[in-house]
Amino acid sequence: MKTRANRLIMLAVSAAGIGMTYGQTQMKAEVPFSFRIANETLPPGEYLMYRQSLGVLNRMVLENVASHHTVYAVGAYVDSYEKASHPSAVFACVNGGCSLSAIKTDNGTLNYARHKAAREQGALISVVSIPLKSAKGD
Repeated sequence: MKTRANRLIMLAVSAAGIGMTYGQTQMKAEVPFSFRIANETLPPGEYLMYRQSLGVLNRMVLENVASHHTVYAVGAYVDSYEKASHPSAVFACVNGGCSLSAIKTDNGTLNYARHKAAREQGALISVVSIPLKSAKGD
């Protein structure tokens, strides 16, 4: 009985997450370099980026426009007080490798865990901010 109830709860949470996806604002960014997120390295290109809320859990969703390859980065958190007048994707770059660390919008900032090397003491870090534009009208 518990297994059936757990499956129904998971199905309801998944369905709610899918419904919330359509309400999210999709933004586009042209990323001119390879970057890491969710244990994957993504190639340079144009990406759709948006937040998907699953109850208290948030995740970044990135889709490569050309290949339609989608990556879900679970575990992100939203800082609703840190709002940006100019939406952007923020990358932390260490020793030539970059990883997505935040998506800043006028609704708040969706943060993701920093690259392991960026957390190490003494690592040289550069921050690259790429402007986002609305994906509407494409």
